[in-house]
Amino acid sequence: MLSSGKKRYLFAIYELGQEGVAVRSKDIAASLSVKRPSVSKMLGNLAEDGFIDKEYYGTVTFTAEGARLSNRLYTSYLLLYRFFHERLGLPEPDARHDAIVCLCNLSDGGVDRLSSRMLEPT
Repeated sequence: MLSSGKKRYLFAIYELGQEGVAVRSKDIAASLSVKRPSVSKMLGNLAEDGFIDKEYYGTVTFTAEGARLSNRLYTSYLLLYRFFHERLGLPEPDARHDAIVCLCNLSDGGVDRLSSRMLEPT
């Protein structure tokens, strides 16, 4: 199981790079409201785990494994977001926040079960 911090970073990298934009450390730092040394340390951990490739002072790209995992995380996020926003009626910012918190802090099994429940008809 990935730590909540690693999930947050993978999610942020995926989201930042969706438009085909190069993802840079400073963009990740701004997105997560953390300092750049923290980003550098976590990116090193993610690279060691084989999830990303990072050029020195360059851009971050996913490895095949990182792309697969981050895509799964993002899909789960979309299901959680939809549940909080559409079924529970939370405003968009709250639904986004709560979906990310659940995604990053619940166990993988918990996220999978919750996500599968959201695919069931109401």
